[in-house]
Parts: sequence; C-alpha cells; structure tokens
Amino acid sequence: MTEKIFGSNVDWLSQHSVFPEYFRQQFYETGTVFPEFAANIGGGQNIYNFAYYGLYNPLFLPAYFLPFVKMSDYIMLVSILCLVADVVLFYKWTRNHGVSKGNSILTSILFLLAGPMIFHSYTHIMFVNYMPFLILSLMGTDRYFQKKKSGLLTGSVFLMIMTSFYFSIGGILVLFIYGVFQYLDIQEKQRKKVTAKSFFLSGILFCIPILTAVMISGFLLIPTAMALLKGEHRTTPSVSLAELFMPDSDYMQILYSPYGIGLTTLALTVLITGFTYKKWKEKYLHIACFLVILLPVFQYVLNGGLYIRGKVLIPMLPLLCYLIAMYLEKQRNKEIPFWQGILPFMVTIIMITRMESFLLIDAGVMLFCGLLFYKNHKEKILILVPIGFLLLYGIAMGKESNQMVEKDAYLQLTDKDYSYTVDEILGREEGFYRMEQAGTRKTDTANLNRIWSVEQYSSSIYSSTYNEAYQNFRKDIFQVEQPYRNIFMQARAQNPIFQKLMGVKYILSEEDISGYQEIEENVYENPEVYPIAYATNQYLSEQDYSTLEFPYNQTAFLDFAIVKDGSSCAGWKEKLQSKIQEINLGLEQKEIKSKHSSAKNLSIPKANKGDILLLQFDVENHNTSQDIFVDVEGIRNKLTKKEHIYYNENETFTYAVMLEEGQTKIQINFGKGTYEIKNLKSYIWRKDKEDSKNQTLCRSDFIPDKQATKGNKIAGTIETKEAGTLITSIPFDENFIVSIDGKKAETEKVNAAFLGVKVEKGIHNIEIIYHSPGLKTGEIISVIGLLFWFLGRKLKVRENI
Repeated sequence: MTEKIFGSNVDWLSQHSVFPEYFRQQFYETGTVFPEFAANIGGGQNIYNFAYYGLYNPLFLPAYFLPFVKMSDYIMLVSILCLVADVVLFYKWTRNHGVSKGNSILTSILFLLAGPMIFHSYTHIMFVNYMPFLILSLMGTDRYFQKKKSGLLTGSVFLMIMTSFYFSIGGILVLFIYGVFQYLDIQEKQRKKVTAKSFFLSGILFCIPILTAVMISGFLLIPTAMALLKGEHRTTPSVSLAELFMPDSDYMQILYSPYGIGLTTLALTVLITGFTYKKWKEKYLHIACFLVILLPVFQYVLNGGLYIRGKVLIPMLPLLCYLIAMYLEKQRNKEIPFWQGILPFMVTIIMITRMESFLLIDAGVMLFCGLLFYKNHKEKILILVPIGFLLLYGIAMGKESNQMVEKDAYLQLTDKDYSYTVDEILGREEGFYRMEQAGTRKTDTANLNRIWSVEQYSSSIYSSTYNEAYQNFRKDIFQVEQPYRNIFMQARAQNPIFQKLMGVKYILSEEDISGYQEIEENVYENPEVYPIAYATNQYLSEQDYSTLEFPYNQTAFLDFAIVKDGSSCAGWKEKLQSKIQEINLGLEQKEIKSKHSSAKNLSIPKANKGDILLLQFDVENHNTSQDIFVDVEGIRNKLTKKEHIYYNENETFTYAVMLEEGQTKIQINFGKGTYEIKNLKSYIWRKDKEDSKNQTLCRSDFIPDKQATKGNKIAGTIETKEAGTLITSIPFDENFIVSIDGKKAETEKVNAAFLGVKVEKGIHNIEIIYHSPGLKTGEIISVIGLLFWFLGRKLKVRENI
C-alpha cells in the first residue's frame, strides 16, 4: 500500500499549501505584514485576489517564525491540531450546558466524524479550519449573556474572520441564531417578559461586539471586498425568486456529504422532534436551523450570489450537534414520550423516500434504534449507530475519492533542490524575465501557483478571484489551451507565442521543451523571448487589431505592440500575411464516436527551425454529460461536461505548436466521446531571420534594480534611442502608479490587457508601484474598531469599580 500524507491532490496541493508559503516569502523579503501586490503569480496581481487562501490566517502566521519548516508540513500539523481542538472545545461547550459526560463525549465524536471535518482538513482546509474559533464564539455568546462580558466573543469572531472570511459569514449567522436562543433562555431564567423593545435593544447590544470584531478585521475585509468587486469570478445562470424560497428536497446538504453539514439522518429526526418541544425557545432554535438548511436563499446569499451550494452550511454543524446532544439529554431524562419520539423517525423516512438507498437504510435502522430505546431507555444506542454510519461512510469515501497525496510524489514536488536551482539561475540573470516549471499534467496542476523564490515570476494562476483583463486575454483573446476541467485553472501555457510575449525565458523540466535549449541539468532557456518590460515604437492600433482573426490575432504580438492611441506601422497587414502559410490537414470536419481514444498522424509541409503550427477548430459535444479532449502534439484542450460546477466553457480548441526542423507530420489524439469537430483552420507561421527580440519589436530592455524590486514595487532603468512606449506583460490595473525619473506618468492598457506608459528618448529611472484599493481605508477602520473595543473595555472596568 502506497504511503500517503495528510493533504489532497486537488486544491490543497496547488492552492491551500502554496499560497501561505508565498505569503511567508513576501514577508521575509519585505518585512511588511500588509502586502499589496503578488508580482510572482498570474503575471502580477493584487495580492488580495488571493486573500481567501490565508493571507492573515492566525493559524499560519506562527510558521513565519519557522523558516526551516516547510509550510505544507506545518499546515498538515496545524490541521490535525485543529481537529483535536474542535473536539475538546465542543466537549467543553456541551458540558457547560449540563450535558452528561458520556453524551458529550459521544456527540463530540459524531461532530469529528461528520462529513466535512476530517475530509476538508486535508482537502479544502478553509472549509473547516475556522471551527475552533466558531466554537469559542459560541462559548463567548454564552459568556456574554450570562456574565455580560464580550471579550471572548469579539476576539473569537475576529480570529474566525482572519482564518476564513468566506465561512465566517455563515459563522456569524450561526451566532445570531444562537444569540436569540440565549436571550430567550436568560429571559426565561430571570422570569422576564419578552417584549419587542427589550428584544430589539438586546439585539443591538449583542451586535456591538460582533460588529467591533468585523471593524477590527477591516484591514483584510475592505481590500478583499474591493478585489472581489473589481476582479472576475465565475458567473452562473440566474436563479428565480421562487427557486430561492422553494424548500430544497436534496437533503444531502445535511446528510453525509463533505460539501454540506455531513451528519446522518439522526440530525433530520432531531430537527423534526424539536418542533414538538414545549418551550418556545427550543422550538425557535430547531425551526431556525431547519429554515436555514432547507431554504436555498440562505445558501445563495452566503455564497455571495454566485450559486446555491451546501458548503456554506458547514458552520451550522456545531449547532446541529449541540441540538443532538440536548436531544440525547432529553431522552436520558425521559422527557420525550413514545409517540413524540417515534413519529419524527417515521417522518424522516417519508422525507427521504426518493433519496439514495443507503439513506433509507440509515433511516430504517434509526427507527429500529428508536423502538429499541423506548424498550430499554439506553439513549447511547441513538448516537452509537450514527457514529458507526459516519465512520463507515468516511472510510468508503476516502477510498473512493483517493485524493490523498502519495508521500513520494509530495517529497518530489516540494524538494528544496528546485529552490537552489531557481536562486542560482535567477541570481546571474540581469534582465527581467519569468521562469516556470513543466512536468506531467498532474505535476503542472500542483505547480500552478508554486513559487520557489521571490525573484521567480510566473504566468500561471489558479484562484477563484483574479485580474479580469488578464483572464479575458488568456481565455478569450489569445485562447490559450485549456487542459483542465476547472475554468479557474489557468495553466503554464505551451503556446510559444504566449511564452515569448510573457517573457518566459526559463523552464524547469525533466523533459525537453520545444523552442528551448538545456543550459544545465533540467533547466531550459529561450533567449529570444521578450523581457517583462521593454520599450518599442512598433505599433498596431487597437482599432486595426480588432479586425484580425485567428491566427493573425496571435502572431501580431510577435511584430507589434497593440496600443489604443497611435498609428499602425506602415505595411503592417502585408507583414503579418507574409509570414503565414495556410495548410490543408485533410480534417475539415470530423465526427468522433468512440469509447476509446484514437491517434491520427497528419502530414504538414516540411518545417524550418522556429516555425509554429497554428490550429483552431470548434467542438460540439453531443454527449454533454461527459468531458471530451483533443491532444495535438501532446498539447491538450478539454471541454468539460455541461453540468460540471466549474464548466470551462472551452468550445473552441486553439493550438500553437513549435515545430522541429524538418518535421513533416503531426499527431492528433482524439479523446473518447461523441462529438464533432468543425470550422477547422490550420496555418504555419514561418520564422525569418529578423524574428529575434532585438531586431524587431523589442528595442530597449528594462533592467531591474533587484534590491529595490520587491513587494509592491518594481524599479529599474531603461535606455531608449527613440521615443516610444514602455510595454509590460504585467496585467493592467488602474491602481498602478508609474514614475519616470521621479515624475508620475499616465498609465495605459497595451496589448489588450497589460500595463504600459509612454517614454521619451534617453536613459530613465522607472518605478512601478501598486497600491491595493481599500487597504488604507481598511486600516483606518481597523484602528477605529480597536478604539471602540478599548473604550468599551474601559467603560466596563469603571462600571465594575
């Protein structure tokens, strides 16, 4: 059996473990705890595009003091410790509410084994790693109502937001629901009448410590909100009002699924039973939980209006387990009569009649357990069986998903030898270029966001939020190949034109890379790519560029910079056309209907060194429940099945292949499926002797000042022999400030997506600084929040005196 680690092959490997490491690298380089720009990922982006992955996560920050420990190793340890803390805190919380020791232990185990807890501790860690602070917040709510002390509540909510601002919204909703219950409980114990006025005033006072925590979190929340509003995210079909308020009959969001609450049918039975309780405070709590779980509007709102998905209900888990613990106590004290206890089991069976068979088995067994309980009054059977169900389900799901990373693969991916190689190569590089890492599709996935050094720059990105201009350029304008199912996964491009445009001079690889030469073991170089920043006066206007179709819309970038205001170079059209040879592959239209992949060799005209095959066709998937793919010379394009949650929208497959000298054939591999290829276009771009970076487009290289270039600043010099434009391959954002010789210059969007600025003839000092929108405002709000908290504490101290 292959040894595994406590991390998954999916997002954990390519996002959740690498972004925190990058944040730590930024801290070591700049010394600032408030970074603004991620120059090394996705061409260079607002760092708050990646805040979701733990920018200020208090669980990760201690690793900044442990530079000798891999962040991924540290995260595995912290995830395990969080699970331990979850169980201990939940146990203590239920014991504080008078639950017997045995029932507290068993309910804590049920909580631990719930679908999302262990699974997401190694898969999507931010789905659950806020849980210790959520439970502390619930304990803080108890403390607030019982002792009128808000410190624990405010502190825990703040830490929950810092850990996972996305799931903290659901967590705060849980606190509001529970806070009303605690208010009703206190009023009952003090024999006070509940009035609208007292309820409203108490609600306002309860909101203050939570709002204070939100304000203190302003330095994260405000710039993140600005990034979310400015950046692009996946859009989904509109949802009608009726759909939002129509109860959802898919109870898998409650039952078992790791992408929901993940309990057994006992949770549904307990909620139903709560409707029959005599005290209104208890009825309220069950009804409120039932409505939040069943009405899709809550999922829609908690998901930010993106989609309806049950993952945002995970913060409801401790509250449901609390209700189960209280249910067990009632059964232990014989407070629930026979029919009041048995009917909910029967209703549960009716509610899930159309669900999966194993749920019916679960519900049937639980009905039998209910009958058995009323015979011998041993309430433990009502919890031991669900624990058994969850244990079996967890084992089966783990084996079926097989998502844990193999230890050998993990050690190879995180081998620090890569870091030494990167530092050595980039240490002697005087120019401004990118370096990327190539391997199998599996390792490419793992390395989408991996950065070995702050001097390493990459064009790939995998994030749910990103720079809109850059994403559109890759996906819509340049149509870079899409080998992944997930539209968010923008991989290292194999398109040689894109590589040249983005300044990918170096590639780490154990295999040969077309167009690159091996300069030392596993390091490949292409000295003809353009630097990340250079000056030119070879223009093509945006208006003229907009008239170009494939392949000229790609090859134009090899000869011209696309600018908004400026005249196109004379003879630009003839120059583009002179290098393109249209070819016939004999594949004008093709229907595929096969259960297996099939390869086909096609003839092409004899290639010269540096020639590029350009191929494009539309695909129509006749079986939309299945993915399809087509490989051309090992370069893959994939179209996701229609119902996939992250449908990649890749209905036009585009390829750019660097050809070998003398090559006369190409191989196309058609993946299995039922689909049609049509509207095929095929060309060869012929390289001439002037097509090197120094003889055509790039007239002057930007030379970076490595000591000054760090964090949100890029600084250096450029010597131009004539007036022109500084062209960069840094995605355009209006929050850049560019200074030339100390004077602020007006920025513009060039090459359809990137930052540019006009430069005069001569030697110039260039400084590019990025400021995250909302950061200063967020910091001010945080300071105000801290002042509110401090003054509130002072006032309470004086009251006590």
